[in-house]
Amino acid sequence: MGKQLKQLGYPEKIYLYIVIFVGSLVAMLFVTSTQLPEGGRPPYLFLVWNTFLAWVPAGLALVLDGISLLRTKSLRWMLYLIAGGLWLFFYPNAAYLITDLLHPFARLTIEDSYLFWQDMLFWNHLFTVLLTALLGLVLGIISLASVHRLVERALGRIAGIVFAAAVLLLSSFGVYLGRFFRFNSWDVLHQPVGLLRQILSYFTNMEHVLHAYSYCKWIFLITGFGYMVFCLFGAMNRRMTQGGD
Repeated sequence: MGKQLKQLGYPEKIYLYIVIFVGSLVAMLFVTSTQLPEGGRPPYLFLVWNTFLAWVPAGLALVLDGISLLRTKSLRWMLYLIAGGLWLFFYPNAAYLITDLLHPFARLTIEDSYLFWQDMLFWNHLFTVLLTALLGLVLGIISLASVHRLVERALGRIAGIVFAAAVLLLSSFGVYLGRFFRFNSWDVLHQPVGLLRQILSYFTNMEHVLHAYSYCKWIFLITGFGYMVFCLFGAMNRRMTQGGD
């Protein structure tokens, strides 16, 4: 058991989760304390829920690690399909936090009579949302890396690479559906037929297809670049450690 946990990246993975959890708490303090000039209810409280949703796939990645330790192969693969399906449904919620960067521009009143970027109010709002966006990016990276490792161990290196690329592509499209269709992961479970009909109807228009491509390519590039840097850094670190030994 100890050897298996070490191969899965424990206890370092738990330490990483703790650091990100503390970072999430700090971010939520800023989210709940940031206010508009006219006062009232904090404008970014929805980020608390969005951040929770971004944590769901990270939590499910730990569940998948636990499932991989089961000895009964049939039970293990059945649970893989269930937990893995849930993980895939919720995974776009991590990258979705990046798109919330639009809200400081939408919610703050920006006047043309002065350089708004010289006002710290604007930066406080922008950096509050940026911090949660970075948390979402990090949660998505470590979640995918964890599941990617399981796929690689079970099916091989090439299958692992194809899996990671496919997840990033599907996630980019999932973010598009969330931002422009206002769908969320629950809709996939509650109304899959209605969701599919709307998507098929929408994409019969080539302008909509081009719009989706123009948007999804940026989400894919941002998340893909972050994931590649993480993987390459991990490989470099392993090589340095082995060289030191």
